[in-house]
Amino acid sequence: MTIVYDPERRRSTHMESGLSVQWVRDEPPMERTTRFKLMVDGIEVQFDASYDFGEDKIGQTHPDADAVEMYRHISALQEINYRAVNIRAHYDKDLFLKVWQHLLQQGRGVRRVSTYYTEFTGYDPASRQAWKCEG
Repeated sequence: MTIVYDPERRRSTHMESGLSVQWVRDEPPMERTTRFKLMVDGIEVQFDASYDFGEDKIGQTHPDADAVEMYRHISALQEINYRAVNIRAHYDKDLFLKVWQHLLQQGRGVRRVSTYYTEFTGYDPASRQAWKCEG
Protein backbone atom coordinates (compact mmCIF):
# COMPACT_ATOMS: atom_id res chain seq x y z
CA MET A 1 0.00 0.00 0.00
CA THR A 2 1.44 3.35 -1.05
CA ILE A 3 0.20 6.57 0.54
CA VAL A 4 1.76 9.83 -0.62
CA TYR A 5 1.57 13.23 1.08
CA ASP A 6 1.37 16.43 -1.02
CA PRO A 7 2.47 19.31 1.24
CA GLU A 8 1.30 21.97 -1.21
CA ARG A 9 -2.30 20.75 -1.14
CA ARG A 10 -2.10 19.33 2.40
CA ARG A 11 -3.43 16.06 1.04
CA SER A 12 -2.63 12.36 1.47
CA THR A 13 -3.51 10.00 -1.39
CA HIS A 14 -3.65 6.22 -1.63
CA MET A 15 -1.93 5.70 -4.99
CA GLU A 16 -3.60 2.39 -5.94
CA SER A 17 -7.22 3.54 -5.42
CA GLY A 18 -6.93 7.32 -5.71
CA LEU A 19 -8.74 7.87 -2.38
CA SER A 20 -7.52 11.17 -0.88
CA VAL A 21 -8.05 13.15 2.29
CA GLN A 22 -7.25 16.85 2.36
CA TRP A 23 -6.91 19.22 5.32
CA VAL A 24 -9.21 22.21 4.72
CA ARG A 25 -9.00 24.28 7.91
CA ASP A 26 -8.91 24.26 11.68
CA GLU A 27 -11.80 25.79 13.56
CA PRO A 28 -11.10 27.91 16.68
CA PRO A 29 -9.18 25.89 19.32
CA MET A 30 -12.03 25.90 21.84
CA GLU A 31 -14.24 24.04 19.33
CA ARG A 32 -11.69 21.24 18.84
CA THR A 33 -12.92 20.67 15.30
CA THR A 34 -11.09 20.44 11.98
CA ARG A 35 -12.60 20.46 8.48
CA PHE A 36 -11.39 17.94 5.90
CA LYS A 37 -12.31 16.83 2.41
CA LEU A 38 -12.59 13.20 1.27
CA MET A 39 -12.06 12.61 -2.45
CA VAL A 40 -13.10 9.25 -3.83
CA ASP A 41 -14.34 8.07 -7.25
CA GLY A 42 -14.46 11.62 -8.62
CA ILE A 43 -16.53 13.13 -5.80
CA GLU A 44 -15.50 15.46 -3.00
CA VAL A 45 -17.19 15.31 0.38
CA GLN A 46 -16.39 17.77 3.16
CA PHE A 47 -16.49 16.43 6.69
CA ASP A 48 -15.73 17.71 10.16
CA ALA A 49 -13.80 15.81 12.78
CA SER A 50 -13.58 16.48 16.48
CA TYR A 51 -10.41 15.75 18.37
CA ASP A 52 -9.17 15.22 21.90
CA PHE A 53 -5.83 14.71 23.60
CA GLY A 54 -6.70 11.54 25.53
CA GLU A 55 -8.71 13.17 28.32
CA ASP A 56 -11.19 10.27 28.43
CA LYS A 57 -8.37 7.75 28.81
CA ILE A 58 -6.79 9.81 31.59
CA GLY A 59 -10.15 10.35 33.29
CA GLN A 60 -10.64 6.57 33.48
CA THR A 61 -7.20 5.89 34.95
CA HIS A 62 -7.07 8.99 37.20
CA PRO A 63 -10.71 9.88 38.03
CA ASP A 64 -9.78 12.27 40.86
CA ALA A 65 -7.18 14.29 38.91
CA ASP A 66 -7.42 18.06 39.24
CA ALA A 67 -6.75 20.41 36.29
CA VAL A 68 -3.00 20.64 36.91
CA GLU A 69 -2.58 16.88 37.23
CA MET A 70 -4.78 16.33 34.17
CA TYR A 71 -2.56 18.70 32.14
CA ARG A 72 0.55 16.85 33.31
CA HIS A 73 -0.92 13.50 32.24
CA ILE A 74 -2.06 14.89 28.87
CA SER A 75 1.44 16.26 28.23
CA ALA A 76 2.99 12.90 29.08
CA LEU A 77 0.48 10.94 26.98
CA GLN A 78 1.44 12.73 23.74
CA GLU A 79 -1.55 11.66 21.66
CA ILE A 80 -4.33 13.17 19.60
CA ASN A 81 -7.50 11.33 18.58
CA TYR A 82 -9.68 12.43 15.65
CA ARG A 83 -13.30 11.29 15.27
CA ALA A 84 -15.68 11.61 12.34
CA VAL A 85 -19.29 10.47 12.05
CA ASN A 86 -21.43 9.55 9.01
CA ILE A 87 -19.55 10.82 5.97
CA ARG A 88 -22.00 10.68 3.07
CA ALA A 89 -20.13 8.65 0.44
CA HIS A 90 -19.32 5.04 -0.46
CA TYR A 91 -15.71 4.11 0.24
CA ASP A 92 -13.49 1.58 2.00
CA LYS A 93 -13.65 2.70 5.65
CA ASP A 94 -10.42 0.97 6.70
CA LEU A 95 -8.48 2.49 3.80
CA PHE A 96 -9.98 5.92 4.52
CA LEU A 97 -8.78 5.75 8.15
CA LYS A 98 -5.23 4.84 7.09
CA VAL A 99 -5.03 7.66 4.54
CA TRP A 100 -6.56 10.13 7.00
CA GLN A 101 -4.14 9.06 9.74
CA HIS A 102 -1.23 9.44 7.31
CA LEU A 103 -2.32 13.03 6.62
CA LEU A 104 -2.66 13.83 10.31
CA GLN A 105 0.78 12.43 11.16
CA GLN A 106 2.53 14.96 8.93
CA GLY A 107 4.37 17.43 11.14
CA ARG A 108 3.11 15.93 14.43
CA GLY A 109 6.54 14.88 15.69
CA VAL A 110 6.36 12.44 18.59
CA ARG A 111 2.59 12.70 19.10
CA ARG A 112 0.62 9.48 18.47
CA VAL A 113 -2.30 10.03 16.08
CA SER A 114 -5.42 7.85 15.99
CA THR A 115 -8.44 8.07 13.69
CA TYR A 116 -11.96 6.82 14.41
CA TYR A 117 -15.02 6.68 12.18
CA THR A 118 -18.55 5.89 13.37
CA GLU A 119 -21.56 5.33 11.16
CA PHE A 120 -25.19 5.23 12.24
CA THR A 121 -27.61 3.70 9.74
CA GLY A 122 -30.74 4.65 11.68
CA TYR A 123 -31.95 6.48 14.76
CA ASP A 124 -31.36 3.48 17.01
CA PRO A 125 -27.94 3.57 18.73
CA ALA A 126 -27.72 -0.17 18.05
CA SER A 127 -27.32 0.65 14.33
CA ARG A 128 -23.82 1.92 15.09
CA GLN A 129 -20.78 0.59 13.25
CA ALA A 130 -17.28 1.75 14.14
CA TRP A 131 -13.81 1.60 12.56
CA LYS A 132 -10.49 2.70 14.01
CA CYS A 133 -6.85 3.11 13.12
CA GLU A 134 -4.81 3.67 16.25
CA GLY A 135 -1.34 5.10 16.20
